Amino acid sequence: MSEAPPNPLTIAVAARRAAGKPLLDLTVSNPDVARLGWSQAELAALLGAPGCERHQPDPFGDPAARAAIASYYKAHGASVDPARICLSASTSEAYTWWFRLLCEAGDTVLAPEPAYPLVGILAEIARVRVAPYRLELRDGAWRVDPRSLQPDARTRAIVVISPANPTGHCLHPDDLMALHKAAPGRPLIIDEVFLDYTAGGETARTHAGDATAPTIVLSGLSKVALAPQLKVGWSVVSGPDDWARPLLARLEHHADAFLSVNVPAQVALPGLLAAAPARRAAVNARLAANEAALRATFADKALDVTVLPREAGWSAVLRLPAGVDELALALRAVAQGVLVHPGHYYDLPGDHAVVSLLAPEAEFAKGCEGLRVALAGV
Repeated sequence: MSEAPPNPLTIAVAARRAAGKPLLDLTVSNPDVARLGWSQAELAALLGAPGCERHQPDPFGDPAARAAIASYYKAHGASVDPARICLSASTSEAYTWWFRLLCEAGDTVLAPEPAYPLVGILAEIARVRVAPYRLELRDGAWRVDPRSLQPDARTRAIVVISPANPTGHCLHPDDLMALHKAAPGRPLIIDEVFLDYTAGGETARTHAGDATAPTIVLSGLSKVALAPQLKVGWSVVSGPDDWARPLLARLEHHADAFLSVNVPAQVALPGLLAAAPARRAAVNARLAANEAALRATFADKALDVTVLPREAGWSAVLRLPAGVDELALALRAVAQGVLVHPGHYYDLPGDHAVVSLLAPEAEFAKGCEGLRVALAGV
């Protein structure tokens, strides 16, 4: 397989950096890069806690770590049995496990678009086909378009990202009804990594612990505890016992073959989750401030830019003036020293751009101004 050539935006960014010119990154998604991560001393203390020196493998992960995850969900109003929690090295690894456990090669999973371009890659690795369904902006909120749900005889699961990236869509009861109606009895794989980052301070609903329908909830330390470098994710298997019990047995066999989560990270997990709420509060404060700055920058109706509604997540979607070439805008923004993503990176329709709200506030405000200048010249 030949490598795809670099895209024009990648080439432009590399050229600017090679020239030593500054670039304000409004696509940053790593907490440590955004100066919201843990210090070396803090992580060293947690990773060096008693127990990290022993290898006592459990296919589903350290019981204390799973109990701490169950407590995290209890704080969200959900009752989760630690025996139904399984650790993995990341949510990406968990996706591939579930695709293999639920599907045969050539089977289909439904997955949303627009979305972060990951599920399709992982499905390809697992030799599973993705059939997209659409999210649409309706009455000021992102919702599932029921007409786009097209399961076939080989559909085995439905992927849901809630809260979604980049739209911030949170699964609405009407969405849930449409998904279950479209593919009765098929499990939902619900990625909730952005659960704690809602706009306006509301608490997003978790679907972990739902005993009424086959559900697999994914999350991990990357967003929940702002520690992507530790590579710990988890799955929560929810739903009726007669469905969950045999699936858990197969999952145990699968996980036992990998034992992929390192012991120090498992030992550190309870302490990380205990300290995480204050850190998430700091992130939410920054997201709110940066979203306000973005809206203020493009408040002038003459600019004809709309900042679309955000229920949750770290990103904001901008609808650009009709006819504006989003890639041309992104390239002009790089020339102004600002990096943003064209909307087509996420399968958004034409005339959109996506920015991360995670950058430090002063940098973000300066980047917004650079984007405004770039837009004026397109």
